[in-house]
Amino acid sequence: MKKAQFEKKKKFRRLAAVSLALCMAAVGMACGNGEAVSSSTEDLTSKYRSEAASQEDVPIEEAFAISYLDFSLQLLRDSRTSGEQKKTEGGEEDKASRGSNTMVSPLSVLTALEMTRGGAGMDTLRQMGETMYPGIDPEEGRKELLSWCRQLPDGKGGQMSMANSIWFNNRNEDFVPNEEFLEKNAKEWKAQIYGAPFDQTTLKDLNGWVEKNTDGMITNILDEIPEAAIMYLVNAVAFDGKWEKPYESYQVHDTDFYPEDGSEAEVPMMYSEESRFLKDEHSAGFVKPYVTGYSFVALLPEEGLVLEDYLNQLSGEEFLRMMEEEEQTAVSAGMPKFKADTSLELSEILSGMGMPLAFDADLADFSGIGSCGDLTIHIDRVIHKTHIDVDELGTKAGAATVVEMLAEGAMMQMETVILDRPFLYAIVDENTKLPVFIGTVEKP
Repeated sequence: MKKAQFEKKKKFRRLAAVSLALCMAAVGMACGNGEAVSSSTEDLTSKYRSEAASQEDVPIEEAFAISYLDFSLQLLRDSRTSGEQKKTEGGEEDKASRGSNTMVSPLSVLTALEMTRGGAGMDTLRQMGETMYPGIDPEEGRKELLSWCRQLPDGKGGQMSMANSIWFNNRNEDFVPNEEFLEKNAKEWKAQIYGAPFDQTTLKDLNGWVEKNTDGMITNILDEIPEAAIMYLVNAVAFDGKWEKPYESYQVHDTDFYPEDGSEAEVPMMYSEESRFLKDEHSAGFVKPYVTGYSFVALLPEEGLVLEDYLNQLSGEEFLRMMEEEEQTAVSAGMPKFKADTSLELSEILSGMGMPLAFDADLADFSGIGSCGDLTIHIDRVIHKTHIDVDELGTKAGAATVVEMLAEGAMMQMETVILDRPFLYAIVDENTKLPVFIGTVEKP
């Protein structure tokens, strides 16, 4: 799909938004507990949310794990090369360093897309399913994603939290939301439902909801609400994980880091001895656990292999194999302190991954979301923002994704892994070995 298709006839657009906030630690489904909104925004959650029939959690099959990892790695690869992404500090666009310090939350993106997919039909539904769940039956993928979200450890003190919400324009006389669509998302995904006038008060309320549900890490997910907006589907994830063994001050030393552009930078490096070693044909790495249920995984490509080439050859199956076949051995590990913010517009990326119909103003089928006269409801933008901060005590991370819908026409020899050049990392759920967050560091 040509870029122009994402920009045409903006004043006639109807929007649906999904925002996700991701944090590295633990995750749990949250109900929102009465978010503070303005008097013009109506909280309709109690109308649509009733006790869903108890569903037995299904086991996470290997096929789903590989499918999820393949989606995660492809999303990360494409996000690193996207001309739309912005890097901090200050959020300024830095195309010269595209790919550096990129982080995405595949869990957040999939959850937002899955809520949206519930209103898709025909070929739009098929393309979304094939893109989101490569290689497996999309309905089985949906069931396992939902089951995994229910089973994710939330950690002591709520280290990880996830929240969903749907906001629809109740002042647009042409738009009639599908009650079954709202009810299904309220039941399955614990989504809060808001009817709002889609004015400046709604913008403030929606941004405030995201900020609150990401522990303040993601602010101003939207800068405006277009006149034609009809709906936003929003997911937010927050993570605040403490290391099982935090670093002491004597373990932190300034060390040279070598980016791939040939430069050299001095960074604060955190040194430790770990006990879980990862290795494949082209990389070595280690696992550093948080207090409850999650771990930080770092993979360093072999000397001479650039990070992009390593990512391009890494498959979901190989990532899972490494995690399942970790070696219990002493690892002399070094990890730089780093912070990163990533802001992505994923529409063209997701279209290129295999779901262009969802963004087509003429051909998209989202009749299950509702109706808007003779206009076609379709996705406009998928906004994804993430934040991560790794230091001596642990990791804080957050992410938000907004999908805009438009209507328009044993002790062995010690191993050493010092992350002093670009590397891949992930925050993984220990039970399934699947990443909640995955990213790359090229310049700490």
